[in-house]
Amino acid sequence: MILVILIILLNLTVSFMGFRAFQKGESADYLFIPSEVIQGNNLRGMLLSNFAHAGWGHLLFNMISFFFFAPVIARMGGSFSLILIYFISGIGAYLLILFVHAKNPLYRSLGASGSISGIIFASIVFDPSINIMFLFFPVPIPGPIFAVGYILISYYLMKQQGGNVSHEAHIGGAIVGFVLAIFLSPYGIDPLLERVTNMIG
Repeated sequence: MILVILIILLNLTVSFMGFRAFQKGESADYLFIPSEVIQGNNLRGMLLSNFAHAGWGHLLFNMISFFFFAPVIARMGGSFSLILIYFISGIGAYLLILFVHAKNPLYRSLGASGSISGIIFASIVFDPSINIMFLFFPVPIPGPIFAVGYILISYYLMKQQGGNVSHEAHIGGAIVGFVLAIFLSPYGIDPLLERVTNMIG
């Protein structure tokens, strides 16, 4: 649990620094700008943007999600698995963003959403019995069903290119977290396949 708190504190610290920078019009160090990264620039922004957030709502939603799902991984896979999934999922989010937006000089993104998506999907592999609920939809959704719906909706929204949400980051982080969890979970993917089979049957 200490590691979970430390990662949350890191996100809080960088986000607060980012909030101040945005107020001063100095946001480049906290934004991921793919068109600049492929030119060898914006490396500081690429690093810090995985912890910075656009506002309080964005920050709180991500940290609350992390607080509830990360302990599942820490408990069953240990601290190493949690750190690995968090950071590698963030890299997966970056890579998909780069693939989609490398030639768009106007594209900007920030937030830990890619890493958080990886944590959520990994927790579903570690503990397939997880049910997920939202405040605006207080009905338990089985983890496997949530995962499929999440990917489909994120892909649809990514293709629509609507809003100010980086759906590419969500998809990239989720896929990487899912794959990593298969190798890091002490039981592999078998419990997840068993639950899906039971749900279908």
